[in-house]
Amino acid sequence: MMRGPRGAEEQEGATHVAEENFRYTSAPERRNRLVQVIEEQGYCTIAELSRSLAVSEMTVRRDVLRLVEEGRVRGFRGGVGLLSRQEFGGSDYRSRDVKMGEAKLAIARRAVAMVAVDSVIAVDAGTTANHVAALLPSDRNTSVVTHSFSVVSSLLNNSGVEVMCLGGNLHQESLSFDGPATLSAISNLHVQDFFLGASAVSERGAFCGNAYDAITKRALIEVSERVVLLADSTKFLTTAMVKICSWEAIDLVVIDDGITEEQRMMLEKHGVDVDVVPVERDPSVLALESGVVS
Repeated sequence: MMRGPRGAEEQEGATHVAEENFRYTSAPERRNRLVQVIEEQGYCTIAELSRSLAVSEMTVRRDVLRLVEEGRVRGFRGGVGLLSRQEFGGSDYRSRDVKMGEAKLAIARRAVAMVAVDSVIAVDAGTTANHVAALLPSDRNTSVVTHSFSVVSSLLNNSGVEVMCLGGNLHQESLSFDGPATLSAISNLHVQDFFLGASAVSERGAFCGNAYDAITKRALIEVSERVVLLADSTKFLTTAMVKICSWEAIDLVVIDDGITEEQRMMLEKHGVDVDVVPVERDPSVLALESGVVS
């Protein structure tokens, strides 16, 4: 299931619906709807809320200020959310990189096999996505767009790959760039495949622990023909605070064979293709990941 970039037509349609829904609502009703959107996403930028409610950014800022004063939401740099400042930062990249290593490598190999010659791809800031970058061959004339410091580092010595780094503010916990400069650069792009990472998945969609990263992921989804979620099966067992997107935005999930039949059926019910990758697991590695071996 391949789609064109999620661009102006979809946004225009969404804005039209929002205009119809919110043209005559009162300020308290509008603020209640704003809170609902934030609860659904976990974190939103002012611009996203403006588009969602089809009102000006100035109106959103006034509403957010009122809601912050009432203690209903939390204000952060560039946006608003329901997270504590400790939760807002997300999990540390280095601690995530050692978990489910064999499954992540197997998933990454399958993803690399999908990369066509002369293609433009976007690679996310997750640990599995970084394995994709490290495994990319040098003979396919691939162009890689990324906001990940780790991905850029992995591709430094690959002379066959052209790298476009989406600069911005560097977050040390996620080793990713974000901010207005990052989003501005993304808005002018068109990529074929976006290899997306997530901290958790559920019936509601894909989630991550870093609110700033979620905004960048959503922007990359908008400019991609196909969104490929790379997720090891433990992502069904974890939780994360910030929603990246619903399943409607994802075309394909590449996952290891730890996925259950029930989980697979849930994905297929949402119209998502599922590619299950077999993994040969080393017992000693399993013991290390579970904390049995110090």
